[in-house]
Amino acid sequence: MKSRSIASTIALGLGLSVGLLAILAHPSKISRADPTIYYVREGASGTACTLSEPCGSIQQAIGFATSPDDEVRVATGVYTENLDINHSVTLQGGWNSSFSAQDPTSTATVIDGDGDHNVRIDAPAAEVAIEAVALENGKDGIHIDNGNVTVERCTIRDAEKQGFEIDDGTVSISATQILTAQQGIEIDGGDVRVAHVHIAHTIREGLFIENGGTVTVTASTIEDCGQEGVQVDRGSLWLFDNTVRDVISDGIRVQADASTSIISNVVRGVAANAGADYHGIQVSGDQVVRRNVIADVDDRGICARDGAPTIQDNVVHDTGGDGIRTAQTCTNVEIRGNTVYNCGNDGIDARGDSVIVAGNTVSGCADNGIKADLVSHWVRIDANWALSNGVGIAVRDTPAFTLTNNVAGDNVSSGVELSGTATGLVYHNTLVGSGTGVQGDGLVILSPLTAMLANNIVVSHSVGITATTGATLIVSNTLLWANADDPVSGTAVLPNPPLFVAPAQQDYHLLADSPAVDAGIDVGVPADVDGDSRPVGPLPDVGADEFRHAVFFSLVLRGS
Repeated sequence: MKSRSIASTIALGLGLSVGLLAILAHPSKISRADPTIYYVREGASGTACTLSEPCGSIQQAIGFATSPDDEVRVATGVYTENLDINHSVTLQGGWNSSFSAQDPTSTATVIDGDGDHNVRIDAPAAEVAIEAVALENGKDGIHIDNGNVTVERCTIRDAEKQGFEIDDGTVSISATQILTAQQGIEIDGGDVRVAHVHIAHTIREGLFIENGGTVTVTASTIEDCGQEGVQVDRGSLWLFDNTVRDVISDGIRVQADASTSIISNVVRGVAANAGADYHGIQVSGDQVVRRNVIADVDDRGICARDGAPTIQDNVVHDTGGDGIRTAQTCTNVEIRGNTVYNCGNDGIDARGDSVIVAGNTVSGCADNGIKADLVSHWVRIDANWALSNGVGIAVRDTPAFTLTNNVAGDNVSSGVELSGTATGLVYHNTLVGSGTGVQGDGLVILSPLTAMLANNIVVSHSVGITATTGATLIVSNTLLWANADDPVSGTAVLPNPPLFVAPAQQDYHLLADSPAVDAGIDVGVPADVDGDSRPVGPLPDVGADEFRHAVFFSLVLRGS
């Protein structure tokens, strides 16, 4: 009897253990109450915020909606309230009076802040969604202390301070308008994403990242700002595919303590107050400015100060000052692949410790197309087109320079000007006074510097190559033609027409029978102005272009 009782007990224990293991291996879902929808209608007097008896206060409904998936639906009307949200909730406006349809374009839900915050959110462990409401007359439209917050299809108007003030949290703002505020969005921390947002008519900045945060802004418009369109003091910003226009200050300004990539934006209509110095895009530090369009700026299009800026593939035109300028306080400067035209001063004014200016096209600028000035160590100017400027390319006060594969055509004063006490190389450049006649000087050396010149084309100038007394020049394999005077010629001169493809249209590539083809010496320049390779060893072409011989393959048709 006793043994049977023990056996039964053991069997029961084993059964319970197996059952417990099965439960642990396949736990059942925790049951949770179905989400509840609470209803608010202007002037209603219900106490439970149900569909049949909606309440008249949004805050009252938020107080009921305490489960994570609960919703508050608000009908058309004006609600003078200051909402405090400290738990998860979804707030939806734009419903008709019967709550049968939501159409915020024709059914407006307005929350009037009456001088205080329209909405304040402090919900660190919660998810808050606000959709399709209009926030008016608040101190801030939405002030976010913390939380996982999503704002969609909202309008903020007449905010005394900020449309949004964000101190922390994970925040997504989309398809929203901020109209008439002191600042559109101010960010002091958090992970913030802004997309398809329209910010307009601000007294100060459109977007101000003051004390940090990680911010992404895409496909948005910022316009009519009394100060900067975008200002970043600290934090990280990725600004992509936005439009900034009609601001009185910098279109975009980034300070050295920030980390920013400014890509594919349009910046237009940047005006300056009297005596001010404002730019389309102004950056400090190691910033990336790429594929932007900057136009109609009172002063400089892009201005970089300090750090190692990368300025690449932008279009800059119609500026009152320089198109692109980097300051002497910059370290490693890269200016590549930009198109710059119609600037009131220099197209590109490059300064800094070490500078690369490569693959740019600069035209129609009042002063220099490309200028390298006050460079501490060296500058490399390679494969640029400088057309119809005051001076094509100028190098000043630089210890060492290299000019290779540049085309300078139809410039008023001179193609290239060199000054200072530098030592430099001038290889494979094409300098054309005019496609149809004599114009300016080709290469002008204004100081007693030292330069090696080889494989250059200098044609159609008043003076081909001229140098001040004391300059040391070694010149070889240069094509000189149709210059009114050639005081410096060197060895292996080619005194024949260059035979360009279409000089009247500023196409200075070589024809197949040009005397410049295979007439150069190997100076270690591996590619030409277009990136085409040059032959290794002897017989590269003279000038910036390396003629590419066409290779034809026979076509054999096979019958079936």
